[in-house]
Amino acid sequence: MLRAVYVRTLKEGVTDDQYIDAWMPEGTARDDYPARVTISHSTVDERSTVTVFEFEGDPEHVLDDLGALVRPDWRDRVAALVDHTDVETIFVETVAYGSVEAPASA
Repeated sequence: MLRAVYVRTLKEGVTDDQYIDAWMPEGTARDDYPARVTISHSTVDERSTVTVFEFEGDPEHVLDDLGALVRPDWRDRVAALVDHTDVETIFVETVAYGSVEAPASA
């Protein structure tokens, strides 16, 4: 499992839909998107986001895999909506466990 992770501060007034449209390949429906995507906003600054793309791929050919996930001009389109990017990297999952359920009370 590969994870492309972006930590960005969006410009004032930018919506999640605008942000998604900046990279989503034209004609691709969210239900048909070939990766799991999560966008999270900070609890103290709603403009601060973490975007994670999870997809199967070969770390050696990750740039080839990204071609199916983004528009050819995605960098320019996203840059128009973002004040700055703090993190832009790809991780390889090495360990996974647990669930996303609420923790049990002590």
